[in-house]
Amino acid sequence: MKAIRDRKELFALLRSVSESNRKYFSRYGSWKSPQIKVFWIEVNEKYINNLIAFSEAIKIDKNLFEIYYEDDRYWLDTSDKRIWQIFTLAKTESAEKMIRNKITKYRGADRLWFTEKFMEKIQNHFGYTNRGFGIKFKDGLSFEKPVSYFSAKLWIGKSYTSRQKKLLETARDTFSISTIRFGINESQDDTNISGKLYELYYSGHLTVTTCDDLEDTFLLLNYIKKSYRREIEFLEREFMKKPNFVEVIFSEKIDRNGFAVISSIGKGNLKLWLEPYEEDGDLTRYAGVDLHTGDFVQIDLADDYSYLSASKGACMNFAPRFGTLASRYMTAGTRIMYDGVDLFA
Repeated sequence: MKAIRDRKELFALLRSVSESNRKYFSRYGSWKSPQIKVFWIEVNEKYINNLIAFSEAIKIDKNLFEIYYEDDRYWLDTSDKRIWQIFTLAKTESAEKMIRNKITKYRGADRLWFTEKFMEKIQNHFGYTNRGFGIKFKDGLSFEKPVSYFSAKLWIGKSYTSRQKKLLETARDTFSISTIRFGINESQDDTNISGKLYELYYSGHLTVTTCDDLEDTFLLLNYIKKSYRREIEFLEREFMKKPNFVEVIFSEKIDRNGFAVISSIGKGNLKLWLEPYEEDGDLTRYAGVDLHTGDFVQIDLADDYSYLSASKGACMNFAPRFGTLASRYMTAGTRIMYDGVDLFA
């Protein structure tokens, strides 16, 4: 691959890949080139310089860096100081490995965490049609081995039968949505595609499946970034004025005893190191540290809801992280609320 020397050349590369994929798919029904993938990283301003140094990113333009990792290239856009974007043509598994090893394992960097309602909001804002979804459940609370695990992707075409509709509705109600596929087919022809098709993941990742106008893709990326940042900053401003609880409502009763499995040692993406310290009625109270920033946090856990709080001035990205990952580990769905208002929705 030809070296990218500035932002203009990066956009030219992405546009070329997008056009090549669309033309090839229209003719053969598959993709010739790797698909464009975008990842979002929430960063704490105190750690920006350290994160860039640890990632071994090389500056190639204003607020644009390149990371070379295991024969793949990644382009890091830091123009937004709170939410970084990473572009790559690498396979998803390779990109996830790079992000874990070079960025999010260090203090100050976290993924963006998309609730089901947030992903649906993105789709609805642009008027994209639903083209399918992925469902996923991993019983991270179980003490038994092997743990329960289930995942599937259900892609939707132009139409489906009433019996298929029942299956789709049951799947959505039973499992958490880990990914949604949406877009628009302007040609109204499944063979000769002229339009857009995207897949958005709960862990802050978007794949550009097909796109005939890259400017529209950047409008989508910018809207996602701004919408998420607006929610985070609203929450942090309100906490500075008057600290209050963030309420996370579970769609069903959970196994509270198993929560210690993913919190007592800061296990996995949850990044919370917590210890229970009090039983108060139907609540188990936990206190500890958010490993993302080292901020003090507290979680009051009940059977079907939880209260989250943090020290004044703390990063509140732990709220969507907890709410989104609770859907993966504990229940089929969650709502995140503050003073009765839905957040990330």
